[in-house]
Amino acid sequence: MRNALAAVISLVLLSSPAVAEPAARYVLGLSDLDMAGTAYEDGQLGVPLDAKDTLLVFDTSQPDRPLGLIDAPNSVFSPPEVMDISPDGTRAVVVETLQQRRDGQTKLAELEENPGTALRLYDLSDPAQLKLIAETEVPARPQAVSFNAAGDMVAVVGLTSDNGLTLVEVDEGFGTPQTFSLNLTDRGDIPFDLAHNVQFHPTEDILAVNLTLRNQVVFYRVGRDDAGGPNGITQWGNLVATNKFPMGGLFTPNGRHYITSDLMWGADVQRFYGIVGQGTLTSIRVAEPDAAEPAHFIQGIQTGGFQAETLAISPDGSMIATSNLRTTGLPQDNALFDAAASVSLYALDAETGGMTLIEEEFFDAHLPQGLAFDPGGDHLYVGVNEYFDATDPVTRAGIELWEVSTEGLDRTSIRMPAPRGVHVVRVIE
Repeated sequence: MRNALAAVISLVLLSSPAVAEPAARYVLGLSDLDMAGTAYEDGQLGVPLDAKDTLLVFDTSQPDRPLGLIDAPNSVFSPPEVMDISPDGTRAVVVETLQQRRDGQTKLAELEENPGTALRLYDLSDPAQLKLIAETEVPARPQAVSFNAAGDMVAVVGLTSDNGLTLVEVDEGFGTPQTFSLNLTDRGDIPFDLAHNVQFHPTEDILAVNLTLRNQVVFYRVGRDDAGGPNGITQWGNLVATNKFPMGGLFTPNGRHYITSDLMWGADVQRFYGIVGQGTLTSIRVAEPDAAEPAHFIQGIQTGGFQAETLAISPDGSMIATSNLRTTGLPQDNALFDAAASVSLYALDAETGGMTLIEEEFFDAHLPQGLAFDPGGDHLYVGVNEYFDATDPVTRAGIELWEVSTEGLDRTSIRMPAPRGVHVVRVIE
C-alpha cells in the first residue's frame, strides 16, 4: 500500500507559473486518515480509506511528489502541534493522540474510546528513506510536543492538566520519560482543565503551556541534574490571562514575545465552537531569561481570524500568519456551511508587541491546518486537510505555497499533494 500511495501522489502534477525560489530544502506534512473532517460536527468517521496515517517529506525543488514517506500514527483530533522537528533538522517527533481506527469503527465516539499514549522518534537524515527509530509512552491523549533549543529534550502535554508536563531526553533514542505536576490551583468553575499546547523558548530551557479553559498561559523553567537530565519544573514568573481559549501559541524567534491565538471557544459559547465570529491574538511580553524577578505582561491585542487554530511567525519575527477554519468543517447541508477558509497576515512590532492586520485572503479549502513560514520569510506553506473538489479516494489534501510580503499574500498554484488529513506542516532549511 505504501508504494501504491506514493504512485498515486506522484500522478498529481500541477503546472505553475514562475515563483521565487523558497529557501527551505524540505517541507514536512503529517496526515491523519482516520476521520472525515465533518466528524467534529456529525460524529461520523466516514468511509475507511485504504491507507495509513503518513509523515511526508517534500523536496521544494520537486513539489509534485513526496521525496519520502512513512507510516506515522497520529490524530487530527488535537491541536496542530503533535509533530516537531529537531533544530538540526535530522529528527522528527510525533505524538499519537488517539489510536488508529479499528475495523468496524464508524463513529468519533468509538475512536475516542482508545486514547493514544505513544511518542515516536523518526530519523530524517536521509529524507528519501525515513526511519522510525524509537518509541516510548507518555500520559494519555497527548496534545502537543516541542523540542528544546539544544535538541536534546522534548516536552509533551496531555489533554488535561492532570497529565502534567512530560520531559523526555532525546539522543539516538529516548530516555525515560519524566512527568512533573503543573502545580496549578484547582478551579471548580470549569468542567475540565485543558492543557492544549507546549512550546520551548528559542534559546532557554523555558516552557510556555497554554491552559485553554483557564484562558491562561503559564511559564516554567526546567531544572537539570548533574548528568544533564530533567529533574523538575518551576513556575517562572506570573500566570498571564489571555483572551478566551488560547489554543495556539508561539515564541517569537528572539524569545521576546509569546503570541497566542485565542479561539473564543468554551462551554458558555453557542455550539462551544461559536457560530460566525472572530478570534483574538494576544501578544505577551516575556521576561528576560536572567531576570531576578521575572514578570510577563500583555503588550498587544488584535482581532484574529475565525477558528484560527494554526499560528506561524516569520523567521525575523516581523510577521504573524494564521490559517482560519471558519465554517468549512460543517456538513455541506448545514445552513452555516461556507467553503471559504482564509489565511490572515499580520505585521508584528518587535519592540511594542503590537499587531496590525495586513490582509486576510480567502480560498476554498476544508479545514486548513498546519502552517509554516519559509526560512527566507517571503513564502508560507499552508496545509489543507481536504479539497472539496478532490477526486482521488486517498490523495485529497495538500500543502500549498503562498508568497508573502509586507503588502499581503499571494496564493500560488504550487501544491504538494498529500493524503487526506494534513494538519501539521514543518520546514527544514
